Amino acid sequence: MSNYNLTMTKIQLTLTKPEASILQTKADVFGYDLSRYVKFLISKAVEQSILSDVPTFKASAKLEKRVAEAMEEYNAGRSFELKSLDDLDKYV
Repeated sequence: MSNYNLTMTKIQLTLTKPEASILQTKADVFGYDLSRYVKFLISKAVEQSILSDVPTFKASAKLEKRVAEAMEEYNAGRSFELKSLDDLDKYV
């Protein structure tokens, strides 16, 4: 089960008739009512924000070399899956 905090916050929006009409037209494409479509738009904006905030780093040449060697070992069948920490003791 997820550990997300499911506390809800209620908001109220005031839209002009043209804004509501445009949003409702878009909502109809998905079979959503206006409220559900606005919630969908907000969730997509939050998702984009989270994904764009994930830091990325360039791997060092040493790390890239180690990854390439590990992939060669894996592709050659020289790697194995550890089922538990006890398995680690067998191979160290």
